[in-house]
Amino acid sequence: MKIKTLWGFIGNGALLGAGSNKIKANVVFDDADDEYAHTLIGKGLAVEVDANGKPRVAKPKENKPAAPKEDKGAAEKAAADKAAGEDK
Repeated sequence: MKIKTLWGFIGNGALLGAGSNKIKANVVFDDADDEYAHTLIGKGLAVEVDANGKPRVAKPKENKPAAPKEDKGAAEKAAADKAAGEDK
């Protein structure tokens, strides 16, 4: 997994492919261990980047639109108006 560190920290450099356990900020690691990378992302220490080096943006989930609910007050008013019109 390709990640970019946001903060400097002391971690497991071997899992990132770094030469040292002191990891500096704004460094891109091309072949980081997936599990360790997800841990760093979850802690806010790194972000996943795409092939161009740009941070990947999570797409919002597509939700099914809610069915329109009938307004009870408007339905009762329409029924009352209809009944009043028939009585005349």
